[in-house]
Amino acid sequence: MLKITAVIAEYNPFHNGHLKQLKKAKRETNADALVVVMSSSFTQHGDLCIADRYTRANWAIQAGADLVLELPTVYSLSTAKGFAEGALKTLSMLGEYTLSFGTESDEIEDLNMAAEFMRSESKDVSNLLKGYLSEGYSVAKSRTLALDKIRPDVSNMLKSPNNILAVEYMKAGAAYGGKVQYHSVERKPDDDKKFMSSTKIRNLIAQNADVSPFVPPFVDLSTHANIDKYNVISTYAMKAMSAAQLKEIANISEGMENRISQSSFNNMDEFLGLTSKRYTRSTIKRIAASATLGLTKDLIDLANEQPPYCTALAFKPSKKKALFALLAQSDGYFFFKHSDCEKDCPVRPLVDLDEKAAKIQKLCI
Repeated sequence: MLKITAVIAEYNPFHNGHLKQLKKAKRETNADALVVVMSSSFTQHGDLCIADRYTRANWAIQAGADLVLELPTVYSLSTAKGFAEGALKTLSMLGEYTLSFGTESDEIEDLNMAAEFMRSESKDVSNLLKGYLSEGYSVAKSRTLALDKIRPDVSNMLKSPNNILAVEYMKAGAAYGGKVQYHSVERKPDDDKKFMSSTKIRNLIAQNADVSPFVPPFVDLSTHANIDKYNVISTYAMKAMSAAQLKEIANISEGMENRISQSSFNNMDEFLGLTSKRYTRSTIKRIAASATLGLTKDLIDLANEQPPYCTALAFKPSKKKALFALLAQSDGYFFFKHSDCEKDCPVRPLVDLDEKAAKIQKLCI
């Protein structure tokens, strides 16, 4: 049996830290094949990706991955919970595998304890959660405040973004990955000045600064997405929608559609001014992206109802036969390319959404 290790990623852009993680994941798990599930054109924080999906997938292949699968857009533009569930649902097509992820804590047992506690959320936590939600806090912030009172040890663990995702992966694994094992790569401060986060690298790119010390030699960022172009497209898309149309868009709830339609924003910076205790900056950006793409609540329902699906973005020829055969015999839909999805395929509307996202990303290059 092929021993597979999987990584969930965005690579926006791929940097030296990602290279280190992939090498360590493959080595420490003694994997025969390394599979990456990667957001295609938009990230979980609602940002347009700096490079197209095929370019970023090929970076991963050059870094040591054997296969890169596209994470459906319907999942990549979701909350941390939805992102994790979508990724684990997609990976379930592999059957048995090890999931490797970056964390601020190297103790899998502690993370699993936190995941188990979150899965079996107590009545006390639920009551506190409802109270904080009624005060206007976001779900994530409300849960943190509730846990501060009930389980401060779990709360402290969930204050770091990588740990939050790790716990969400482990929670989702119980539902979608019955044969999954876990491996963590601890992320800790490194004195080596060759390491920098994707966010900081994007900020440097926006300033036309040199980022070559922070990315592997095969990562070429001389051509990248113009975020200003996307912001114009997204602003127009939202301004053109009525409150009734906005109400059907994913990530919009509790009358937010009225607040958006009544707002006088004329650019993305002004739209981001709608951020509140309940609607974080990332949520607002996901709303903008969802409206731009026409990602509706009905599409989310469709994704939840259907078996998983995935499309190959890049692969190593030496592992193609074994990995493609494994995916093809799964209960999900596997496409070598997007055009393989027939018009009457139940997940075709979701594949069309992925293609629309890619076209918008390409328009902004």
